Amino acid sequence: MRTWAAILVLVATTAIRPAAAQWRIGLELASTNYGGSAQDTSGTGPPHAGPGDATTIGLRLDKAFSRVGMSLRASYGKAGLSFTGRGLTVTDKTSGHVLEAASLLGFQVAGIGPSGAVRAELGPALHLWKFGDEIRARVGAVGAVAYEWPVAGRFSGAIRLEGALAKSWFDAADVPPEYERRATWRYGVTLGLRYRLT
Repeated sequence: MRTWAAILVLVATTAIRPAAAQWRIGLELASTNYGGSAQDTSGTGPPHAGPGDATTIGLRLDKAFSRVGMSLRASYGKAGLSFTGRGLTVTDKTSGHVLEAASLLGFQVAGIGPSGAVRAELGPALHLWKFGDEIRARVGAVGAVAYEWPVAGRFSGAIRLEGALAKSWFDAADVPPEYERRATWRYGVTLGLRYRLT
């Protein structure tokens, strides 16, 4: 009986030790491309209307365990309102500011070298899109694959391929009858630099 108790204590302490969390804070710069939102079904107008492409800047706070991590991120960009079709894109940058808040759960899926890692992340996101004088709130999902590596001391870098999906950022009254509202999606590449606090 004492042997089993000793084994349980050993397993418990081994499992607890890697769970010591590391807090990190970082800045992220992303190039994003948007699609969806509204599609012309008549063939007479611009085929696509929705947010335009944007560069965003974000602040990220994460808590990393050995192979699992949790993150909170807020990012801002000026996507504008874009009309695309027939090889031409027209974007009005006076509207369409985008603020996104996301909560992500990440898992290490592979290690590269002595300290690099590939992680997969998934979680919910809240998109706030300033359209005219209104702010539209949309709930969606974010997924990403990231490669992280140490830079120097407490600093680490990350490059992330990311995608997001939410319902159309347009309301029914925003678009003419010949336009069909569709899900708004985006994809992009993010570069980040993080500092380990603990």
